[in-house]
Amino acid sequence: MKELRCLVFTDQEVVRAVLDRRRRVKDTLPVGTVSKVAYHRTEGSEQTGIETRLTITDDDGAVTELGLPEAEVTAALVGHCMGRRIPLPVASDKMLHLINGALTLMITMNFNKAPRLVVTAGADGGGPGPAPGSDRLSPKRRIGR
Repeated sequence: MKELRCLVFTDQEVVRAVLDRRRRVKDTLPVGTVSKVAYHRTEGSEQTGIETRLTITDDDGAVTELGLPEAEVTAALVGHCMGRRIPLPVASDKMLHLINGALTLMITMNFNKAPRLVVTAGADGGGPGPAPGSDRLSPKRRIGR
């Protein structure tokens, strides 16, 4: 069984996440204002991902285009979610997709794990579990500790 979660981001959230991440890791940023955000599917023999392109215009009117690989944008969006206290499962696959022109972070969790065996003590105390009089604290006593 699998669970799928989708987080859809606005262009402003994507730009903020990428710029915040680049500042945090002290990566260079072009000077200017982001005037456009575009997403392009990079295709080859198989679909390899989504490239995010930021068009940046400086004060003199010069235009710079900054291409960002999928891994960088994914890391920026995960960091953005963590900063806003949006819970994300650690043991999950995180991939970017374009849905209706919006960048979407898809999170897939796989629940095909081995079942946990829960053992309860028998009524006579001879079955599996802690022996009577052992060091185990009762639930009532655990609360105060």
